[in-house]
Order: sequence, then C-alpha cells, then structure tokens
Amino acid sequence: MRISAADHALVAIDFTYPLPDAQTLARMRAENAPCALERADGLFPENSYYRAGRKGCAEGMSARSFVVRRLRETAARLAPEYGLLLFDAYRSRETQADLFQMVLDDVRAAHPDWDAAAVERQARLFAAHPDDTARFAVLPHNSGGAVDLAICRMDTGEICDFGTAFDAAEPASRTDFFEAPHDPALGFSSGRWLTVRHNRRVLFNLMKQAGFSNYAEEWWHYDLGDCLWGQALGVDWIYPSMEAEPERPA
Repeated sequence: MRISAADHALVAIDFTYPLPDAQTLARMRAENAPCALERADGLFPENSYYRAGRKGCAEGMSARSFVVRRLRETAARLAPEYGLLLFDAYRSRETQADLFQMVLDDVRAAHPDWDAAAVERQARLFAAHPDDTARFAVLPHNSGGAVDLAICRMDTGEICDFGTAFDAAEPASRTDFFEAPHDPALGFSSGRWLTVRHNRRVLFNLMKQAGFSNYAEEWWHYDLGDCLWGQALGVDWIYPSMEAEPERPA
C-alpha cells in the first residue's frame, strides 16, 4: 500500500533536525495568527477531545497559520486517497489539566502496584503537566505550534496502522519503537511490524521535511515553532500562548 507520493518509508527515523533558514524563520514569525483547521486540502480535523467531551475544548480546531499551511503542504505529498487526520492542535490550559488527570488515572489503573511518584513520572511522559514551567516555557499545544495527527483515508477517515491507539500511554507509542528487530513476544506478526514501521517512517519523514520535530515518546505528536521544537533543534522557540488571541479564517 502506497500512502505517499514519494517513498519516504526507506528512511529510518532519525531525531536530528535541519535548522530552518532565515527566510523560513521570518515567515514563521509573520504567519503567526490563529487559523482555523478545516476539512479541506487533505486535512481531516477529527477534534478527538471535543468529541470525547473533555473540559475546555472548542468545537473547531485551530493552530498558527504557518503551521496550518505546512500541514496542507504535507498532506499534498501523500497519495491522492490519503490525508492527515488531526486528533488535536491548539489546546486550552483547562483541557491540558483535564488530559493530564486522564492520563494519570489511566497509568494508575494499568499499574496498581506503582507508587504515586512512579505513576506521575509515567504520566508526564505522555501528557504535559499544566504547571510544569521548568520543562515548558509555554505548553506546546497551548502555543498553537503542536499537532497530534496520523495518516488516514480521506473518504472514510480510517487511520493507517501505527501500532497503538492515539494517546496510548505505553512503550510501543515511542516513535522509533518499531525500528527494532521484530520480536514476536510483543504480540505483533512480522508483517504487521513492518507495516507499522513503514507507516511511522512515512509520517515522520514527511513531517520532518516540512520543518516539524517529533516528541519521541509519541508517534502522533509534532511541533513547529513551540518550545519542544526549539529544544529539539537547539534554537529559540517562537510561539507564545495562543489562548487569548482571536481566531482568524484560514
């Protein structure tokens, strides 16, 4: 199954990123207005947390205008029947707090023998604590520079196989997990293992070539212009909180 116009699947996942040139940085700063994410140009806004009734979620999705443009350009490089399903983009602080509690509860339920400190350490791998100012200058999703996504079929919204569900707080969610040799003890057939590796490589390399960095613990999370992107590239981050800014049309 070919899901991209070019064969990015041959490139193994590599968490080193090229630095943007001065022109790109200038455009990132200039194209900083909040922008609606709509179902067009290969984008399929699923808005998972709003659908799930999480606190603080808006009915519509949004991100920085430069981020939206780069997502459209990335979707255009997929095969015609495929697009990018967007689980989440801009996120309010209220939603972030609600999600952290959700992940905390999930980890506690999955590991009833763990103490509170161990549960919180694991939860923080998969959800930013809303008050973690030591790690985040601005919460990535709150900046409008972070997006959670997958490749899907545009006619049905069916997601390609990425090995785990979105938001799964488990080791297999790590982006490069399937770069290791196939291990049948993990419950995947060799064929499915290679399919997941292929799909993750396609998504990772398309997003990397568009200027995004990936949060290595989550195959679905990508950043552009926010503090995680700045940390990954070793440059200054660009986007502050988008919470109080008015949204503009795409």
